[in-house]
Amino acid sequence: MFRSSAELLYDKLSGIACLFKPADIQMQHFLIIVQERLVSAFNQMSYRPAMHRVDIQRDPQTGKEIVVSSVDLSDTVQALGPRYQAEDFDIKSIFPLESFSSGLQIVSINDDSKRLEQIRDGQPLRCYRIQGKMGESTNTLDANGVIVEKSTYKHVNRSKIERVCALIQSSFQASMYKMSGISPFTQTGFELAKGGLWKPRDHTLPPVVYGLKLLNFKAPFFDIEMHVINEQEMHLKEVILDIGIRLRTSTLSESVRRTKIGTFDIQHSLVIDEITPENLIKNIDTIETLIEKSNLLDKTVLVNRTHRDETKLLGKQADESTIDLYKTKRYTDHDISSYSSEKSNDNINR
Repeated sequence: MFRSSAELLYDKLSGIACLFKPADIQMQHFLIIVQERLVSAFNQMSYRPAMHRVDIQRDPQTGKEIVVSSVDLSDTVQALGPRYQAEDFDIKSIFPLESFSSGLQIVSINDDSKRLEQIRDGQPLRCYRIQGKMGESTNTLDANGVIVEKSTYKHVNRSKIERVCALIQSSFQASMYKMSGISPFTQTGFELAKGGLWKPRDHTLPPVVYGLKLLNFKAPFFDIEMHVINEQEMHLKEVILDIGIRLRTSTLSESVRRTKIGTFDIQHSLVIDEITPENLIKNIDTIETLIEKSNLLDKTVLVNRTHRDETKLLGKQADESTIDLYKTKRYTDHDISSYSSEKSNDNINR
């Protein structure tokens, strides 16, 4: 059966790709733009002709029945509309960027495999490059908000920013051990630390910053490189705000750009003007090569929910003195009421 060039190209358009999301655009709107570009490109290609229908008619001259083949008008573009619709391109994303942010975005196009979920569950480190500005602060913590505060920044220098970045990074590393529920001073913690970075499996936990580095400083602007997981756009802005508070000045985020997700780099991404079926297929092949060569888990120790679970994996007995922080991280209403009643009873006994 004859197949058009559009059908052959559509069959190849399946896999994981890297795109560049511009700033000041919602993620949902960005994916709609990608779908529209693909729909427009495929509808301009040569597609299958309309099907023919077979009719049995009577010849008016001879009176005999004859078989007549004609174009099925119900299968024409005029009746059905364009051959390719936006629903024909199933695009999913992981670690979606919010409106103010730009940069690398991993998506899957017409891919029914579980690889996108595997990459997400592997908790790869996300690298951001954030440009901060000193002297001003807004209600949204970025340059698009309304200025609510102004302050001086003449006392700030490069060494002070580097010192503050080191302090913030060390505080996040301490919280990383707390959220894992495993003490780094135990044998279990040592065995796990030999495997690589510690990353909690739970995506709902607070963000953890694994690296915070000052790249450039030219007052009032400074560029920060941040390696983080479980992040949201507001968390990144709050780190810049925290830097300003520790420096005793006001700060805001001029731009937020994601440059890496694990082994995927921003150089592998396609901008909107480059999104065509041919370029996407080449990009999918490049990403497939990266996935095959690299480990999706990024040589990372994914810490389970409890310390007891981890010690079972290592074949050791659990340390009963270790607190399970996953159970104590947030209280339910029943726990709060029971805790308050116990506390009141203790006060009465005293």
